[in-house]
Amino acid sequence: MIIIYTTSNIIFFIAIYTMVTISFGQALLLLMNKYKDTPLTCNNLKQFYIQGIVSPTELNYIQQLFDESGLTKEYEISYSEKEIDEDPSRRYFETHLAFETLLNSLGKINIEDLAKYYQALYNTLPEVIKNKYNHFIEGKISSKEDSFATEYMDALQKVQDHENYQRLLPEQKEKVLLILKTSWLGVLHAKNPQVPLNLYGTGFFSEANRGRIVKEKPGLPTEKSPYYSNHFGLMKTYMPVPRNDIAYAESGFTFLKPSDQNTFNPESAWSKQNFSKLVHPFSCSISGTTLCQLRVMKKLQEDEGQLPFNSQEKFSTFLKCFMSSLLFNSGGHCFNEFLSVLEIPQIKKEFSFIDGFEQINATTLLFHGNEEAFDKALKDTLEYTQVLLAKKEMHHELKAQFGF
Repeated sequence: MIIIYTTSNIIFFIAIYTMVTISFGQALLLLMNKYKDTPLTCNNLKQFYIQGIVSPTELNYIQQLFDESGLTKEYEISYSEKEIDEDPSRRYFETHLAFETLLNSLGKINIEDLAKYYQALYNTLPEVIKNKYNHFIEGKISSKEDSFATEYMDALQKVQDHENYQRLLPEQKEKVLLILKTSWLGVLHAKNPQVPLNLYGTGFFSEANRGRIVKEKPGLPTEKSPYYSNHFGLMKTYMPVPRNDIAYAESGFTFLKPSDQNTFNPESAWSKQNFSKLVHPFSCSISGTTLCQLRVMKKLQEDEGQLPFNSQEKFSTFLKCFMSSLLFNSGGHCFNEFLSVLEIPQIKKEFSFIDGFEQINATTLLFHGNEEAFDKALKDTLEYTQVLLAKKEMHHELKAQFGF
């Protein structure tokens, strides 16, 4: 910023330096880079980055590292909800992590288990809903008649045709298609009175506590701009994405992606918990899609043990692929929104039949045992962030010098 004042016919120019503002998550990324040759510290930071900050002790530790590393002298580190939510680096990281996790995890899930699971969900659908689902799948009804059908049919089409999915082997593609279909069927079971664990309207799932505010819908796509978004995953339409990046979709989205649909009420219970961890964005609040899936899983487990994913290893692998498939395509939820459902006391109690269920969290699913995917996504994100901040700093300097 430049201040101009005059005295005795002499003009004085005083340049006041202000630092570029970065999010807490971006500061963590830069900190990891500074401590990359200190494995213990770097691994701790990776865990904080994926899980979030959950205690004052952890926050004090991080802030001490910010000071010791000199980051606080280089940047203004923001802790605001808006800065956390609008952090393109974090949204880029989760989008890439979802894709890399899929590549690394699909080989570990049995396609016969997936097919068996899909068939069990399909067979237990009420007949009217089953017929309508079939008509959507067969193209007899336009998917535009239903928002869920629009999103799922688009996802199924992209897995089969979009160039980003061509890195998947044919059987891997088939697995993703089955996962997406089981997700859809889970949602269709939401109002089925025979399915247990109906927690809608309670706790974080009450409308007041979820804190989701639907934005005003933008203008419809045009012939010149036929897509609402060209970005996969959590990336918002206006966030920068290189055209050669896996997060870029040349053939984009003809519907408004969940990551662009909503904003949040900062006073809601979910928003307060989510942003208290300082790294997680808000996409669509705590995941009803995950709850739907857990409900039908519990139903199958009660029905003579029909659930194929009845061990910690099988359940964890399915959940990794389930979340990653949905997050990468349209960014319906961030990982924290998916996984927080597992922390609900009723869920913990009803899934105690899986040994070690309480130990399943972001760290055990997405970091430990998933290091190759995590480190690849982190490396890509750091490179993306360095370019992003270099441009931001240049703009900041130009604005300070010339006022634009």
